[in-house]
Amino acid sequence: MRHVGVDHDIVVGGRVASSEGAARTPSDAPGARRPVAVRADVLGVLWVLAAAGLVLVRALRPGMSLGPFDLLSRFGLTSQPGVAVHNAIQADQIQQFVPWMNLAWHQVHGGHLPLWNPDNVLGVPLAFNWQSSVFSLPTVVGYLVPVSYAYTAMVLGKLVIAGTGAYVLCRVLGTGALGAAMGGTAFELSGAMVVHAGWPHTSVTCWGGWALAALVMVVRGRRRMWSALLLTVSVAMAVYGGHPESLVVMGVAVAVFVVVYLVARARLGGGAVMRPVRDMVLAIVGGLALGAPLLLPGVQLGVLSSRNSGTPAPAFPLSHLPNVLGPGLQGNDFRTAAYVGVVVLVMALVAARVSWRRPEVPALVAVAAVSALLTFVSVADKLMHLVPGGKTVAWSRSVMLLALALAVLAALGVDALVKAPADRVALRWLAAGFGGAGLVVGALAVAGALGAAPAVARHDTSLVWPAAQAGGGLAVAGALWWGRRSRHGRRTPRPAGAVSVLLALETAFLLSAGVPFWSVSSSYFAPNPAITALQQRVGDSLVGYGSCRSLRYLTASPNEVGIRPDANIGYGLHELAVYDPILPESYFRSWLAVSGQRTPPSLQQLGVFCAHIVTVYQARAFGVQYVLEPPHHRLFGGGKPVAVVGGESLYAIPGAAQAVRITRRPAGVAVPTEATGSPLPVTHADDAAWRVVVDGPSAAIVRFHLTDVPGWQASLDGRPLALHPWADSTMLEASVPPGHHVITLRYWPVAFTVGLVVAGAVVVCFAALGIVVALRGRRRAAPTP
Repeated sequence: MRHVGVDHDIVVGGRVASSEGAARTPSDAPGARRPVAVRADVLGVLWVLAAAGLVLVRALRPGMSLGPFDLLSRFGLTSQPGVAVHNAIQADQIQQFVPWMNLAWHQVHGGHLPLWNPDNVLGVPLAFNWQSSVFSLPTVVGYLVPVSYAYTAMVLGKLVIAGTGAYVLCRVLGTGALGAAMGGTAFELSGAMVVHAGWPHTSVTCWGGWALAALVMVVRGRRRMWSALLLTVSVAMAVYGGHPESLVVMGVAVAVFVVVYLVARARLGGGAVMRPVRDMVLAIVGGLALGAPLLLPGVQLGVLSSRNSGTPAPAFPLSHLPNVLGPGLQGNDFRTAAYVGVVVLVMALVAARVSWRRPEVPALVAVAAVSALLTFVSVADKLMHLVPGGKTVAWSRSVMLLALALAVLAALGVDALVKAPADRVALRWLAAGFGGAGLVVGALAVAGALGAAPAVARHDTSLVWPAAQAGGGLAVAGALWWGRRSRHGRRTPRPAGAVSVLLALETAFLLSAGVPFWSVSSSYFAPNPAITALQQRVGDSLVGYGSCRSLRYLTASPNEVGIRPDANIGYGLHELAVYDPILPESYFRSWLAVSGQRTPPSLQQLGVFCAHIVTVYQARAFGVQYVLEPPHHRLFGGGKPVAVVGGESLYAIPGAAQAVRITRRPAGVAVPTEATGSPLPVTHADDAAWRVVVDGPSAAIVRFHLTDVPGWQASLDGRPLALHPWADSTMLEASVPPGHHVITLRYWPVAFTVGLVVAGAVVVCFAALGIVVALRGRRRAAPTP
């Protein structure tokens, strides 16, 4: 096979294979094969969509909700005997993502923007904590279905976006529908995507295929405005995906792809470089500007968060590299899932060998190489920590871009076989690749038998699919060699049937690996009698705990009480515990000052805060109105026992309230943190609004047990009221004059407003540019008198 120029045609055995689309004969008139191509694309896209649905088939059955609700059965008030835990690695889904989706869904259906989470600690931002992804397209899809299926719809939406994006990228790079189906299916069902589809990482990386397709279109300079618009929208959607680490990682992968692609294209006489670079920069800046409503307040909160000290997620161990072949070959495959399958690896190898002169191939190989280094090589991970801000990024998120690069390379390999079935080099590399994979599988089997690979020994079926793919691939290679010449000595024109076997093998393997991963439940946050009793007793009051819990989900503590954060959201209960990456660092300082308890740095980096309340003073300092204790504990003096729920003792804290009034001290005398005050009535029009009634004969300080983050605005009887921090900048307070007053507070960050204005300006600019382009096109199309 011979490549002629850049973005031109590939001459293959008397046929002309356009690098922009499907193969065509020289005698074909333009558009003559369009109906055939359209039918092929319809079938290819349907294949990708069906694969995305099948991997979630268990959760798509009526009456079943996606999410590891079974984990809650081990602890505290949600404990249930006899429930088997399916997969403990999914813990973050039930203590963050499913509850956040539940809260956002109810706020949206209540007619409000999902900006604030009032249910954990003293309230924390919801929309701008990055990982909630409340404005992302998959989450918006979740708002359109019943709440119990919202999380399932979101996960399915991410897989569909990933698969169709990779499909479009493959078609833009010139593959046929069969190759594009391979690329789309392999990416959306890869371990990196399916296993992490419940996490926000994939809300960002699912747009990788769309972004790279737009970049290639911008570089080629065809339909510049629409190409730039697609890139702008892809970048904005990735921003709204809500995971800054994955956004940074995807930015690195895109930069590597663009640089190598432009250099390779220039070496082959690909034309201008500066104009596409300028278009790309403008489009990316436009995408970031469209994402400004999340970026600006999100960055503002990130600066204040405890996550600034670093991330506890290191690179995958290099010994886990065999997991690329299949799940469970080394270590915990769910935690370090990277499988793409033998077929994808071999077809990517074939593409790298026979299509190296196509500029996109070295670009994709470079992305795969850099992503593999950041994923599996700890030295590379540590070197990136030397970059300013590099410690806050889990560089192992690159595994998703590794899967995308390998999937698209595999699509190019499939396309090379379809368009050049008699190419000796391609067939030799195909046979050698599957033969080598078979040897690797055999070596792993021997290592498992000898005890050198314990994971393989424990999961004796983990090598079944890699072996089946290697054997099936060798059979396909043999069939293609046998069919190189027919009885009449002519080459076989289209070996699509044989190559389709590879697609079927790959899809079957990925489905078999992905389907068992998901946990489903026949109920959705169904309260048991203990939780119902607690709901009736405490209502909207803040509940604290006299015993903290760890993050281990298979090791229950004998002192476990209450509900795991943030699962309490699903039951409508407020608790002084949280698991949130944007939790202000001031929480840990103020709690240390009040209690003397120091939170381990590893938990601070995760944003885990659990107040172990042992005195009434500690409870009042944070506005905790009730405290749950293990049955054999007693709250230190002052707490009033009111009930026993689920075997746990519930104490009421006298004098604790959401807001308190403290008589103002003389000028120059500060109000101490431990000062007590008179409780004030507080009502809430919605989750992001407070209404406080103050009545007193003298000037006073009103202290709100409300998290001090940028965005809270207050008014006194309709006039602006200044808010000030207290408790080491953890909470808010305000000075009020004597008399009867109404204080209203609302959460709406100024940075959010600025972001909306910036995004609106970008939309107006694109609309104006579209009108100009349309008018120019109409003038050119007008007949000359």
